[in-house]
Amino acid sequence: MKKRTGKDAAAAAGELHPARLLDLCATRHLARRIILYDSIESTNAAAMAAAAEGADGGTLFVAGEQTSGKGRKGRAWFSVKGRSLVFSLLLRPAGRTEGLTALLALAVVSALDEFLKGSAIKWPNDIFLNGKKLGGILAESRDDSAVIGLGLDVNEESGDFSPGIAGEAVSMRIACGRVFDRGIVLCRILEAFEGLHDGFQEEGFAPFREEMERRLLFIGKRVIIESGGDSFEGKMIGITNEGRLRLDMNGTERVFSSGDLTLRAGSRRPRGGSRGMDSRA
Repeated sequence: MKKRTGKDAAAAAGELHPARLLDLCATRHLARRIILYDSIESTNAAAMAAAAEGADGGTLFVAGEQTSGKGRKGRAWFSVKGRSLVFSLLLRPAGRTEGLTALLALAVVSALDEFLKGSAIKWPNDIFLNGKKLGGILAESRDDSAVIGLGLDVNEESGDFSPGIAGEAVSMRIACGRVFDRGIVLCRILEAFEGLHDGFQEEGFAPFREEMERRLLFIGKRVIIESGGDSFEGKMIGITNEGRLRLDMNGTERVFSSGDLTLRAGSRRPRGGSRGMDSRA
């Protein structure tokens, strides 16, 4: 891994300074209180702990790096200090929670359109670009609180990724050949999410279903989903108004609320930004 110069490291730290983010973010009620960590085990865990102590809804927890970040099913989430973007939002009262992961995924790809083209969503919680994983989302809820977190590869170089994931991972920098301001990327995501979340609380996920399907990988393809300890194969036909997966299994539709989705071997991958592969987190 290449070392940053002192100037580069200082600039990277300044990107996420709370005072700067408060000035940059055109949000009304989300991220108006920001807690920044130089390094922390998990922003989701920090947000959950803060919720138990009465922290305000809308509080943003952001970190220079996560040392024990996690994805679905407790899998590890990789991040690079000063290059990755890792944050969590505390939502309380929790309100609607089904479809929350899908909502943030839609906000992320919508926001990223300002910076690059072709980002897509791999149901239920991954962001992909050019057939490789760019980010992952994890939502958790407890009592009257919900926490939703994102890990996004922004300024990593190819040598930053461990051998185990190097072939599956991509960053915005690798894809575009330039360095991005993580603070600006973060604020655009927060603004997009707030705009969607207001409508989501009133009407649920249904108004966003068609746009979500437009950005989904594997629509119309034969896929395999592992859910509840079993494996199911069928044609992916879309999602429900709640954000659940719809699968055509030999003429019978089956709906899944969670699971690990992969493209069936031998199926033709969609081109460009609509290609996909197994999740790494």
